[in-house]
Amino acid sequence: MEIAEDYRQLTEAEISTLRGQGCMAEDWNSIFVRGSFAPERIVGVSFIGTVRLGDMNGTVSQKSKGLGAARSAIIRSTLKDVTLGDWYYIQDVSLLSGYRIGGRFVCVGCGQIIGGEGPFGIGERVSVVNEGGGREVAMSAHLTSNIAYMVACHRYVSGLVDGYEDLVRREAGGLSAEIDKDVHIYGTRNIESVRIGRRAVIDGASSLRHGTILSAEGQATEVGADVDASHFVMAEGAKAYGGAKLRHCFIGQCATVGEGFFGENVMAFANSQLLCGEGVSVMAGPYTVSHHKSSLLIAESVSFYNAGSATNASNHHYRLGPIQQAVMERGCKTGSGSYILEPAHIGAFTMVVGHHKTHPDTSMFPFSVLAERDGESHLIVAQNLRTIGLFRDGIKWKRRDRRTLLKGDAVTYDVLNPLTVGRMMSAVRKIEGEWAEARSEYLLEGGLRIRRALLPRGAKAYRNAIDLYLAKAYAHDKGASEGYESDWADVGGLVAPVSEVREIERKIADGEFGTVKELAESISSMAERAKELSIRWAVGQARAWYGYSDKDEDVKDAVQLLAEACHEMKEALMVDASREWGPKLKTGYGLDGDDDDKANDFKALRGEMDENADVRECARYFDETW
Repeated sequence: MEIAEDYRQLTEAEISTLRGQGCMAEDWNSIFVRGSFAPERIVGVSFIGTVRLGDMNGTVSQKSKGLGAARSAIIRSTLKDVTLGDWYYIQDVSLLSGYRIGGRFVCVGCGQIIGGEGPFGIGERVSVVNEGGGREVAMSAHLTSNIAYMVACHRYVSGLVDGYEDLVRREAGGLSAEIDKDVHIYGTRNIESVRIGRRAVIDGASSLRHGTILSAEGQATEVGADVDASHFVMAEGAKAYGGAKLRHCFIGQCATVGEGFFGENVMAFANSQLLCGEGVSVMAGPYTVSHHKSSLLIAESVSFYNAGSATNASNHHYRLGPIQQAVMERGCKTGSGSYILEPAHIGAFTMVVGHHKTHPDTSMFPFSVLAERDGESHLIVAQNLRTIGLFRDGIKWKRRDRRTLLKGDAVTYDVLNPLTVGRMMSAVRKIEGEWAEARSEYLLEGGLRIRRALLPRGAKAYRNAIDLYLAKAYAHDKGASEGYESDWADVGGLVAPVSEVREIERKIADGEFGTVKELAESISSMAERAKELSIRWAVGQARAWYGYSDKDEDVKDAVQLLAEACHEMKEALMVDASREWGPKLKTGYGLDGDDDDKANDFKALRGEMDENADVRECARYFDETW
């Protein structure tokens, strides 16, 4: 942040005017001004220490408060060791101390705003995933979900944590208390040792201590009423409001916390929404949503996650403390009142319903339903591949990206990708291989009971999805399989080749990055490469899966498989969507009317199925894909 340095001392006439306006100074010789200075607009102000006042020949906008523009002024406030840039409006501030402040600054009706010393949350460790510790991630102004995942979850990579923390220490060194340009602060009781970025708005916060509020032109950060945060970092476009209480938390780009949410050692990344409930030791990857007062997210890694009301977990076995953890892969959902006894590992896009105390591991079977029956955990394999909600998930996340300018977290939006498709291929091999000769009614796997009679149906659903992904790639890009990657991982919302991830981790450990920002940019580059590499992977896997050898007949076969997969999946999803218009769901409509009134009332609210935007987009996708 640049502030002009051509300040001068006050003239005797200016000092006389200030005194006449009820101002006082510890030492008038320590007050410096620049540009057009208007002492008549400084009323009832106490100056302590060295104070520098920028140009006053301008107005500042208070549109956010409905007050329009105001001429630069300082009224009934105390300033201590402060440097102000050009144009400002400060009124009824008990103490503004120790800050360098950019231009067009507004501060009204506040208590103490004290610059203090660093590191302003930078370098503070957040104990994510495991409440008992051991997976701490140091906060950085350039931290992303991808970096946090590697640091927290890949503790087996030698030198990774030390290399990353060296970068963060370098970033934290020498930080000073600054408030950037165009910042507005209203009605906030206490701010201490907080760096504040451009265009941030803080309105009615209770207490902000030892943190960084990043903000940017076009992606401003907002902190609202009764927010109480300490040892934190809020990224660009983040929003905290409604009495949120945060302790050792990182709130990512365009993420929202509010409505009384309490977070301790929580990292919530891009576009996440954590409202009403609690979070403890949670690494919430992009698009994590928890809206319910009764939900407790604890000791887990999640992403693209939706928590139902009264979602809960236990991580304490009354032995050595709360040292257990859970991993819920991308796209998982929990039903109302769901419970998991940790440790647990839930596969991608799985719906969890009921209570589960067998430490379930469903990672091999994505797109499934984990349900409780008579106190036991049952897995319905591939059930979610037949739901319209899955397709809706695939299109809604990109639509809901509120990051208009800065996009730190690298994200893979595709529901079908090398990781989920690879898992389905492994599941099919198991179902049609090892389990093909099984005769018992239920198979036991990973603390689960799987009904054998439903496995062929699940394998068929998996094969349709595999065909949709592999046959499509082969039919369109059959020449793109040279050097394809075999192993893939979901690294904080980004699906990438393991070899590429390992190379970045090696560079971190070897000190090849100069800053965390360089590291984040390297991951963004990897994300771009991953798009091409995923096509190579799909084509290479198609050759192995179908036995293709690039003959014309193979391409025709791939096109045929793709057409069949599109037809079957579209039909299944349309059938599932039609249930939303079924007679059972019309219960409670057309009150005080007859059957026709019920139908018309339902239609007035829901419309016809073929008019629904998501249904139409789903049909269009499958019609155009093959």
